[in-house]
Order: sequence, then structure tokens, then C-alpha cells
Amino acid sequence: MNVPKEKRSNPRTALHQLVQFERTAAELCTADTELTQGVGRDISPAGASFLTSCPLQQGEILRVRIPAELEHHDAPVISEVKWTQPTRHGFRVGLQFLA
Repeated sequence: MNVPKEKRSNPRTALHQLVQFERTAAELCTADTELTQGVGRDISPAGASFLTSCPLQQGEILRVRIPAELEHHDAPVISEVKWTQPTRHGFRVGLQFLA
């Protein structure tokens, strides 16, 4: 059996908390809210992944609010969508932190 080679350079930590994000483009997932939500799956110093019902595209830039108890601040983190994967109830999204 072929096991895909791990591409991550940083180990990830489980993240089972609400994650809020804002798309930087004019088109939002839902017209009536600015922040969209997802459920975190894992996080590292370089990126994170989460589950969401909002269809995101590879290359989109997001402002993501990481739970304060993990990052010790409440400022949004600018991130790029590196991959998306359909799931039974929406999408799993992989992010790379940019700033």
C-alpha cells in the first residue's frame, strides 16, 4: 500500500474549536454576515485546517480568527487557502498563514 509522503514541515496540534473567517474578496459565502464559521481540525505555526459549509477556492485570501487561548491574541491572521476537499457536510480547508 502506498502511503502519501507528509509534506508539512511543522507538526500539527489538534484544534477542536470554532474558527471564524472573513473572505477578503467582495463575494461572501452568505450575504447577511461578514464573518463565516468553521470548526478547527488542526493547527501549526505555519497553517491550519478546518471544516466549513462555505465553498472556498484554492488561492483565496482569508482573515482568520484563531481562538485566543491558543494564540494569546485576538488579531485576525491573514491566510491563503492551499487546498479544499469536499466532505459529507461541506468542505475541509487547508490554510497557510501569511502574516
